Amino acid sequence: MRKLARETAFKIIYESLFQNDKFSCDEIIEDDGLTEEQDIDFVKVLVNLYKDNRDYINNKINESLVGYTPDRVYNIDRAIMGVALAEILFYKQTPYKVVINEAVEMAKKYSTEKSYSFVNGILKVVIEGENVI
Repeated sequence: MRKLARETAFKIIYESLFQNDKFSCDEIIEDDGLTEEQDIDFVKVLVNLYKDNRDYINNKINESLVGYTPDRVYNIDRAIMGVALAEILFYKQTPYKVVINEAVEMAKKYSTEKSYSFVNGILKVVIEGENVI
């Protein structure tokens, strides 16, 4: 299930922000109960795309901040946007609207009550700048 796979990738990326960029895929995949090989592969693809492009992704997020400094962005929101942008910008097999919707739902579930609109806005600014739309 792609939704759970995206959430699992988000959790791995979020954890890596506190673990000196150590990505512990297998443990979190097991904890989340992913068993389908295609879902596990999708998680690993997203995490690797993020890992390989994290400087670019973070720069795009930081460039899109209006009225905020990068240190004001919650790590949880940065991880949500990171996995979404890895999929939108580098995986390119899922419609961007689907990915943004999933990111917004993750923000509602895991972050603050206002984060979903922040995540939505930043993702839209980035993808407009990247000519994805």
